[in-house]
Amino acid sequence: MIESVDYSICPFIKENMWFFTYYDFCDNRKVLKKMYNELDKNAKQFYKWYVYSNIHMDLTYKNKIWDYLNGFDEGSELLKGKQFYKAR
Repeated sequence: MIESVDYSICPFIKENMWFFTYYDFCDNRKVLKKMYNELDKNAKQFYKWYVYSNIHMDLTYKNKIWDYLNGFDEGSELLKGKQFYKAR
């Protein structure tokens, strides 16, 4: 059996950029996006790893977060996803 590892608390990511569920991210999206935009290229790549390592959501929601952070969505798709999201 393969165990999932929860990287929601990651010492390599600033604590104020942590999120645990899709709801957490959506509720703090503007602040998280502002901080994300201030990261250098390597830090953004590492944050991508952090987003996609989250065990509390399916890939669909991780993609919505990543699209939002990178300007492919202004937030409408991100917020639409909130109504269907159920934390694992």
